[in-house]
Amino acid sequence: MRRAVNALAVATLAAIGAPIACATPAATPMARSLVAIGAPGAHRVAVLDCASGQPVASRALPAALAAEPALAPDGSALFVATRERELLRLASPDLREQARAPMPFDVGLLAAAAGADAIVLAGGHGDGALSAHDPDTLAELQRYRLPAPFAVSAIRDTPARRRFAVAFADLDEAWEIAYDRNAPPVLQGLVHDYRSNEAVPLPGRLTSRRFELPDATQALFAGPAPYELARVDASGALGVVHLDVRRQIERPATTGPVLPGRIAAWRDGARRGWLIAAPGARDAQVLEVGSWRVTGRVDARGEILALAASGDRVLVAHAIDGGVAVSPVDAANGALLAPLRRLGSPPLPLRFVAGNGDCVALVDRDDRWLAGFVAAPLR
Repeated sequence: MRRAVNALAVATLAAIGAPIACATPAATPMARSLVAIGAPGAHRVAVLDCASGQPVASRALPAALAAEPALAPDGSALFVATRERELLRLASPDLREQARAPMPFDVGLLAAAAGADAIVLAGGHGDGALSAHDPDTLAELQRYRLPAPFAVSAIRDTPARRRFAVAFADLDEAWEIAYDRNAPPVLQGLVHDYRSNEAVPLPGRLTSRRFELPDATQALFAGPAPYELARVDASGALGVVHLDVRRQIERPATTGPVLPGRIAAWRDGARRGWLIAAPGARDAQVLEVGSWRVTGRVDARGEILALAASGDRVLVAHAIDGGVAVSPVDAANGALLAPLRRLGSPPLPLRFVAGNGDCVALVDRDDRWLAGFVAAPLR
């Protein structure tokens, strides 16, 4: 039996291209954190133990991935969109197909929420290119239509608010979509109508709460507080969105473009903000909430290759002599801490992939697992 299990592990690793030397014994299924691996255009998805890299399951797909797969926060399912306009639910950890639904638009983004009220949100481009789905059956719960076709550029779950934030590549606005069944109603009407009780109340759950932005959005990034998001606008400038007041409140000045995988939120007591690394930079800018300016820099002593939030601090993958190291950062004090892992020279670029259970995995250009990190407090 042990030989059979080991053979299956080796075969799965070979199928997804993960280095066999990285595999270590996994924790018990209930204790493990999982991560899903699969880039748009790939014909295979895999689920690994996030911390150890040990393979859990791998599956060939009927068509290429249209978006990165979305792992259910409890690790019970993997949601996949294909370029043949199909949405699949695959049971985790074995990736058995449990449900399939046709999609009426080209999907580019998928997100899955947690809890009894969870939904799956799919966004793309075209006519009515945003829809909410039942996570078990994939039945369409809501389709969002506008007078003209549109393109969704970002979907960001805010679990503490039990809402998704949605932004668009061609609309000067953003939406919040609540999946909480007890969400307060959305009131439609003029401001003075509210005082006269004349506004039209719409269901709080799944109804879009729309608010204006200065221009269209390229990307949204998680913030250090549930109501804060970082936004890259149509010109490439950074903005900060406050979801409670439903507007962009600041446009901090930073050096260089802000790109996915190069920005991460940090928090240290009452202080918080974002760490930002420009492409090719050896140091990262410390942007702090409140002053809304760069208050310091973290010298990585080598090119910064990827950033990711890990608990209240940030992990930095950076070049060192002979390879790559992954080090935590004390952003509040501008300090690079001792490396957690030293690697060889993996194929670049590198990226962090978020798993469930507060774990992030570092993968290389070929989507091979390199290292996994479970979130830890700064102190």
